[in-house]
Amino acid sequence: MIGLHNAEYTLYSSPFSLYSMMARHTVQLGPTTYGAKPPQKITLGFVNHGKNENLRESYLKVNPKGQVPAMTGNVLERALTDSHSISLYLAEKHYPAMLPPQHETIIRDLLKRIHAIYGLSFNKKKPTPEMMQHNPSPAEDILRRTDISPEYRKALEVKLTFHNENNGVAFQPAIVAKAYTDLRAIFTEITEHRKQSGVSNDADWTFGAEVGPTVLDSHLLPLVLRCIEVGNDELIPQELQRWAEIKVKGPVWQKVMHGRPTRWDPSMGPVEEMQDMMSF
Repeated sequence: MIGLHNAEYTLYSSPFSLYSMMARHTVQLGPTTYGAKPPQKITLGFVNHGKNENLRESYLKVNPKGQVPAMTGNVLERALTDSHSISLYLAEKHYPAMLPPQHETIIRDLLKRIHAIYGLSFNKKKPTPEMMQHNPSPAEDILRRTDISPEYRKALEVKLTFHNENNGVAFQPAIVAKAYTDLRAIFTEITEHRKQSGVSNDADWTFGAEVGPTVLDSHLLPLVLRCIEVGNDELIPQELQRWAEIKVKGPVWQKVMHGRPTRWDPSMGPVEEMQDMMSF
């Protein structure tokens, strides 16, 4: 049996995917924490989400949901298929200080609530009236082809079912409204936890400098940054906005995005040419 100290993982990621950023931030923050026991190796697998590489047959074998991130490893029985489970796993197995027992219940609850919100619902896209009823998936177009194998067709159908139950409804007005309400409540609650922890420095992590960064923080920073970038800063208390402004300039986040914003823009050039984003 391979021990965790010899663990090797592959993290499949798309550079500007919000949830990929959350997982990559956990990977970068983890080794800075007390008592960290990093794995032998974590390799970054590039998936160009913008070009639907997440719908390739080979990737659907890794993650049937067809989403990024996902993580495989020589000590994993099966792939982990979302940033929530990936980050909790890394904290439990390698970075225990990121899931401190005295705050564990709160952290798990807030992460669960954050990941219950569809990312598309607050990304400020301008959906058509048709998309507000049903947001289509590129998998639908691939399934119309007659040159794909039965196995690939079945994998796409599984992906499409998942999409229809999640991102397929993300633009429906009631779901968008709930996303905004839930985000505001989560951000307000985190600010209260900062107060209860005696945080007096804007740069401190949620539970204070003595506790250090947790998996909640590794997911919170990209979430706050994305909300600010898409014009949803009214959801975020000023204290968290100031915190994000400081952390985005720090060395750990620089290793995640290398000075780039969380949203891709054509002026940046092709994602596949960003070599600094292809490895840790």
